[in-house]
Amino acid sequence: MTSFLGPAEDGWAYPDDLAAEITDHSADVDDDLVSLHAGSPHLLDELDVAERQVVTAHYGLDGRAPRSMKQLRNETGMSRSEVRQALGTGLEKLRARMGG
Repeated sequence: MTSFLGPAEDGWAYPDDLAAEITDHSADVDDDLVSLHAGSPHLLDELDVAERQVVTAHYGLDGRAPRSMKQLRNETGMSRSEVRQALGTGLEKLRARMGG
């Protein structure tokens, strides 16, 4: 019988199928991203296209690494002030939607 009270000599004891399930899904699930998709309608629906693009890219909500403001300017072709404004207004809308 496998003990779950403490680590075995080679680490924590997990049944093979549980270890595979943890390994398979832990990297695929981002709790913050899941919470953004949990509401109905979608939390980002109120953002315009530029706001949505900048917010998701800046915080890595698109499944890629978060991008800096400079990277966003290069990716979008927007000016520094346009990227800053899109991020600011997008975040304001999200805070208002979440009641904060």
